[in-house]
Amino acid sequence: MGTESRRRTRFAPALRQLQARGSRRSRPPEPDRLRHLSRADRRRARTQSIAVAAFVVAGTLLLAACGATTATAHQGGGGGRVRGGVASYALPVGDNFSWMLPLQNEVNYENYDSNIESGMWRPLYFAGGAGTTGINKGVSLAYPPVFSAHDTVVTVDLKRGYRWSDGAAVTTSDVRFFFELEAAGAKSGRYAPYIPGRMPDDISRISYLGQYRFRLYLKHSYNPVWFTGNQLTWIYPLPRQAWDKTCLSCRVGNDAATPAGARAVYTFLYDQSSDLSTYATNPLWQVVDGPWRIKAYNPTTYYAAFVANRRFAGPQKPYLSGYDVYSFASDAAELDAVRSGVVDFGYLSPGELRLTATLERAGYRVKPWRVFYSNMAEFGYTGPDRALVAQLYLRQALQHLVDETLYLSATLHGHGLLDYGAAPDYPGSSYVSPALRHDPYPYSIAAARRLLAAHGWVGSAGGVDRCERPGVASNDCGAGITRNRPLQLRFMYSTGVESLLQQVEAFATAAASAGIGVTLAGETQTTMFSVAGVCPPGPCDYGLALYTAQEDFGQYVIVPTAGVEFAKGNYWGGGYDSTTEQHLLNLAYDRPGLSYLYKVQDYQQQQVAGLWWPVADYEIVVAKGNLAGWYPLSPYANYRPSTWYFTS
Repeated sequence: MGTESRRRTRFAPALRQLQARGSRRSRPPEPDRLRHLSRADRRRARTQSIAVAAFVVAGTLLLAACGATTATAHQGGGGGRVRGGVASYALPVGDNFSWMLPLQNEVNYENYDSNIESGMWRPLYFAGGAGTTGINKGVSLAYPPVFSAHDTVVTVDLKRGYRWSDGAAVTTSDVRFFFELEAAGAKSGRYAPYIPGRMPDDISRISYLGQYRFRLYLKHSYNPVWFTGNQLTWIYPLPRQAWDKTCLSCRVGNDAATPAGARAVYTFLYDQSSDLSTYATNPLWQVVDGPWRIKAYNPTTYYAAFVANRRFAGPQKPYLSGYDVYSFASDAAELDAVRSGVVDFGYLSPGELRLTATLERAGYRVKPWRVFYSNMAEFGYTGPDRALVAQLYLRQALQHLVDETLYLSATLHGHGLLDYGAAPDYPGSSYVSPALRHDPYPYSIAAARRLLAAHGWVGSAGGVDRCERPGVASNDCGAGITRNRPLQLRFMYSTGVESLLQQVEAFATAAASAGIGVTLAGETQTTMFSVAGVCPPGPCDYGLALYTAQEDFGQYVIVPTAGVEFAKGNYWGGGYDSTTEQHLLNLAYDRPGLSYLYKVQDYQQQQVAGLWWPVADYEIVVAKGNLAGWYPLSPYANYRPSTWYFTS
């Protein structure tokens, strides 16, 4: 299995960032059904009808009280940058910050959790900047890694001068502490990014060469681009001098130096992070090296307040004195909070786009949040329609029936990106193969019909083609397809989002014109998770499955190879299995540069490994006119409030 992140988001908001880490030499064990379901359950839809987080009356009162404070703090003079003030932002509807420890657990493996965490504890290598993909070298805690010995040795130098808020220096001791805890978390099964084969399994040993240099000895050669973007981004130096203990009242020692001790420390920190009621009072969470520390937290409404860490020694020192985060259960409640002045940075739902001009006249800025996500409908390679979707010509014909340009303009109102493979056509990103910026299977019912006719399919009285030429020759219907079998597929999709319904209905209409019967089966997200979300091993009762969601890349994954979806042993790609693709995938992991990344992306595109679909914008942002520094937005959906400031 590869190492892509899979997050089913609410039309983008985060479903959990699943990192499938595999080895090119061995297949990771198949997750048991319970674990698989737990991951699938976090593939949440972006839909205004789903209200996951409880936004209770107490929370409403809290919002009103905090709104008054925020409005006062915004006062200032002139049009330049104003030092101080408290800004606020809303999380996408249904999302909430509810995990503190920067070692993600399964339930909270979400971008909005890791974004907040990375503001308190800086990762070794920070993902993304203002509209840019890749490593943000300026914000990272370390200088670019140096690879040697045929890319089997990685030397990392920490930047000097970073300090914890208690005054201690950030050193390799804190890196060692991370690796000790990561190993313990991996063995416990409670560290979300881990699947056998990747970090820490791909490291044979680590040498610590003084306070500011360490060296990784890898088990074989890896592509420096891939290893930096998809492995080194996992590393968060952690404050050993404050956290290396097994209870709050215990003295800090060197407990994590042994495997048993590391397990005890990991369990202690994990349990503390699970106790939401103590987030603002627990002294553990006050020891930070990032620009922010937590000040207040409400475990019922998930309201969180952060203040600037005055000891922060890195770049992008905050202009703001603090920022607040709010959670909402509905689009209406969130927009009301924006318009009433409680929230400075919120969103418009697709149904509210008509308000854009009104909001702009009122002084708000409205901007699309383009993200480096990709999207596809999964083929049921192991389901009842497997003989059909196993045929390349049929997958190509189906791709010719996806009118991405129409979907983007008519159903998403232009708010999204075209997506022709494992990465979308994100402007300026070097991680997108040139081929993925063009449509190899443009919308054409005639082209789809020609492909079917060339492989032995003929029309029938019912309007659905049937196989007239069974067999395995290059111009036959294909293996497993019997004479007179109808060309009928079950297309399961998530209900609750009008734009998605419009898209799948348009697709089904086009398919009917080409002689393909598409049975639309709208299902709730929960049902989708319990069927397509566990396939394989199954049940796999679908030919196609499309979620109100996308796959995202982010802090743990920068280089998009689609390894989770299409590597051997996958369970997000419907059971896709290709020896050629796996070979190219291994080369993308192991050979230097981007050429093999492009080759594996190109192959997945040509093979139509998934049915490529347009990517909706993460959100349509509505921000107060006097809030600046937030645009261009991060392609990894990171808010980066340390760059924000008020102009008046």
